[in-house]
Amino acid sequence: MPMAREFSNEVVVLLHGIGRTPLDTWPLAMAARHEGYKVVNWGYPSRRYGIEKLAELLAKQAAQYRSAERIHFVGHSMGGLVARRLLATDPPPNTGRLVMIGSPNAGSWIAEKFGDLWLFQKFFGPAGQDLRRGPRGICTLLGQPRCEFGIIAGGTGKRWGMNPFLPGDNDCTVTVAETWLDGAADFMVLPYPHPIIQAFPRTIRNTLHFLRHAHFLSTKCTCSRTECL
Repeated sequence: MPMAREFSNEVVVLLHGIGRTPLDTWPLAMAARHEGYKVVNWGYPSRRYGIEKLAELLAKQAAQYRSAERIHFVGHSMGGLVARRLLATDPPPNTGRLVMIGSPNAGSWIAEKFGDLWLFQKFFGPAGQDLRRGPRGICTLLGQPRCEFGIIAGGTGKRWGMNPFLPGDNDCTVTVAETWLDGAADFMVLPYPHPIIQAFPRTIRNTLHFLRHAHFLSTKCTCSRTECL
C-alpha cells in the first residue's frame, strides 16, 4: 500500500517516558509516517533534567518546524507531561493537538512511595522527584494545555487494576485516576500495561484518529470500517 500524503505538511513529535528511548515510540512513528506526517521521534535526556527544563528543550526542538502547517505532540508516560508543560506555558503558534498516553497528570503514587530511596533518586534523577504526588512533585502545577488534548490510560476497566498494590484501576504503574486532567477533549481506557501501551495497534489507531479529529475512535466513531474496531 502506498504511503498517504494527506498530512505531509504536519509534524508529529513523539516523546518517550522517563528512562526510556525512542525505540518505545517506534511503532507510533512508523504508523504516523504511513499516514503522511513528518515524524520527530525525539530522544531526550529524561533522567538528567526536571520536567520544566525538558519542556524548554522541547520548545527548541519544536521551533525547528515553524514552517509546518501544524505540529502535534504525542507523549507516553512522562513524555506527555513534558509536552503538557510546553503547551500550557509557551505553545508554538502552529500547535495542533496533544495525546498523552499513560501520563500521571496528578502525580505518581509509585514516585511518591519510593521517591526518598537513594536508588530511585539515582536512577530517575530530578524528573523522578517531579513525578511525586502532592507538594513534593510538580505534576499538578504544569498547567492545562492551550490546545485540544486527549488522554489514553491503561487499565482493566474495573475497580481493581493490573497491579494489586496500586489503589484503584491501573496499568501496573500509573492509576487511571492519575492520568485524568480537566479540559480533555476525550478520554479512554485500554487494557494494556504501562511499559508497552503505546505500541499496541489499538492505541496507535486511536492516537492518530485524535490528531485528525479531536476524538478517539472507540468512544465516538460509529462507522463500520474494520480499522475502527
